[in-house]
Amino acid sequence: MSSAPASPSPQPATDTGARSTDRIVVYRHSNLFYWWPVWALGYLFALITYFQDQHLAIVPAGTVAAENRKVDVDGQEKMEVRNVLILDKGKKLWSHKDDDGNDEPVQPIIWISPTRTFGSIYVIILLIVTTITSVTIRGLWTVFMFVLVVALTFIFAAAGWWEIIFRKFGQLSIHINMGGYLLISTVLFILWLLNFLLLDPQTYMVFTPGQLRVRLEIGGEETVFDTSGMAVTKERADLFRHWVLGFGSGDLVVKPLGLQNPLLFPNVLGVGSKVTKIDRMMKEKVIVRAPTESAPPSA
Repeated sequence: MSSAPASPSPQPATDTGARSTDRIVVYRHSNLFYWWPVWALGYLFALITYFQDQHLAIVPAGTVAAENRKVDVDGQEKMEVRNVLILDKGKKLWSHKDDDGNDEPVQPIIWISPTRTFGSIYVIILLIVTTITSVTIRGLWTVFMFVLVVALTFIFAAAGWWEIIFRKFGQLSIHINMGGYLLISTVLFILWLLNFLLLDPQTYMVFTPGQLRVRLEIGGEETVFDTSGMAVTKERADLFRHWVLGFGSGDLVVKPLGLQNPLLFPNVLGVGSKVTKIDRMMKEKVIVRAPTESAPPSA
């Protein structure tokens, strides 16, 4: 009497050689990413202005600041020596309507720094960031521009021209109140955060062994490329944008085989390490192991 045929042994899972780490995602960022110094400095200067506890008084033309004058401080003929602002004859303080509809002077409650240094630095940084993110300067031109700006700054300082400029052109004195710093910084920070966390990740490149998936537009379709013969390089020649503001960011250039125009992914953070990982992945071979044949059933 023959025995029943033995059931086939379970087949081992096919090993493709791929690992869960064989997936490199690259995001590109808008130029708004490089605006972080503007909102960061704005919050810093707003904090300093608050703790300085100085306030803005709006007065008409012809007002004179005077020291050690006797004034009636409470309106009841109590004379005390104070420092005061003396308005020109016939001029009035800036006023507004109270709850009863009567005019009353506006009290100096707006926080503002007495020094022009903060406002001047803030405007200079704002103009520099605007220029850097709007005009692309690469190669030796970045070094030339940097050396030129530094050299002119030291030459003006050594010659004493900065003091002459600010003294002759008094209206160049820039003062920004605390509310101005907070408004500009908060709007920029919200836009920066929305772009960095929500909008920028909508466009991406996903590298896997043998395949590249690309989405170049928000809401657009993915395009799939074969990585065979693909060239991946980085461009990081903009000194100010990539190194000073971007902490080593750069532009990723991908040239699939057979595609005439390369794919440009600008403003990629940590582009150097990402190119190294992508290059290593593309050189690795995916080993496919054939399933082990099962023994024939015994008679």
